[in-house]
Amino acid sequence: MKKIIFLLVLMLFSGLYARAEVVNEALGKNTTGTFSNPSAVVDNSLTSYASSGNINENPQFVTVDLGKEIYIGSLKIYWGDGALSHDYSVRVSKNKRNWFTEFSGLDAASGILDPSLGTISQVVSTRRYLFPVRYVQVYIPVSSEASASSVNIYEIQLFAAKNLKFSLENIDIFPIGDKRAIGFFKTSMVAVRGMILYGTNKNNLDQIAEYSELGILNSFVLSSVNPGTLYYCKIKAWDMSWNMVQSDVDYLNPLFVNLAKDKDVSGTFTALPPADFLVDRISPVSPRIVDGNFNFYGGMATSGSIKNNDQEVIIDLGENYETRSIISYWREIAYPESFNVSISNDRKNWQEIASRINAGEGALLRANDGDPIRVVNTETEGRRARYVRIFIPRKSPFYAKNEKWDFVQLMEIEVLSR
Repeated sequence: MKKIIFLLVLMLFSGLYARAEVVNEALGKNTTGTFSNPSAVVDNSLTSYASSGNINENPQFVTVDLGKEIYIGSLKIYWGDGALSHDYSVRVSKNKRNWFTEFSGLDAASGILDPSLGTISQVVSTRRYLFPVRYVQVYIPVSSEASASSVNIYEIQLFAAKNLKFSLENIDIFPIGDKRAIGFFKTSMVAVRGMILYGTNKNNLDQIAEYSELGILNSFVLSSVNPGTLYYCKIKAWDMSWNMVQSDVDYLNPLFVNLAKDKDVSGTFTALPPADFLVDRISPVSPRIVDGNFNFYGGMATSGSIKNNDQEVIIDLGENYETRSIISYWREIAYPESFNVSISNDRKNWQEIASRINAGEGALLRANDGDPIRVVNTETEGRRARYVRIFIPRKSPFYAKNEKWDFVQLMEIEVLSR
């Protein structure tokens, strides 16, 4: 009898635990925005829905107020089949004034269709800015792609992140041009402070670069790193409660040269920033991608429309080389969230090195004029190539600070070899 009671109690607690794992934090919470009947998105019913205004006239959004700050791990959105957005963003905020964009350029059509209900559900993981937030917003830019002039959202479900512990998840230290290196690391939760200690003596790391960006993607620039010199380094980071984690001592040997400098470039990155009279509009655009200049006014190339066409850059190194890594520099306010890197010896047969790369997860660097840049290191592990290609498929997700932009901006590409 005691055994039976024990099993029943165990089953009861197991059931409670399972239900706790799938609690919808948005259920019954306050909602606001441009959608009519916004409370329908949190009523736990897939028969009622909220309808947006005309997306061709004004941005449309619905905001869920959780009433308290929660670490959000993911959300699930139920769209109306035939009335959904092909270009929406998920944003989070602590105060409803300062918003952080988790993802942009999302396409609801890539979700799962339930023909019996006429809904398409899509899960979005909120892992770029993992800190406690009170407000979560689904945002649709004006004139974005949609299957109708007005879209319908049946339900927004929000789920808390579980088993959080502040830790270092990924560390990458790599050299870049101009005697510099980047230390990049990812934390499980937002870091509010960090530093990298480095030097030529393993027991005396006497140089420090500090971190100042809020997020789980963290980076430092190591300046005056001399080629041919072995450096040792260690990373420290602090969370919002000032708990500290640190890495083991690693090493960096910057022996790389840039094969792409001033080589031939072709592709669709041939446009210049609109309506800015300070931008150099005389020099050819494509060569700016390999000129070593990170200046906004004279060193940046803009793509064509990602919504309408594939976008690519192809660099001809002139001959076949052994490569170590391909480093791409994207403007921080206009970058792809899914691009591919490939190499070739004949420009016909391409070998893909990496795909679906999110430039927003790259390391942060400042250009000479202060413009923020995301730096992505794609290692090639010694593969030989003459041609290098950056490819962005049509309708891929991208981030643009200006909701009217449908392009991304590239500052530089380096192809490094020993």
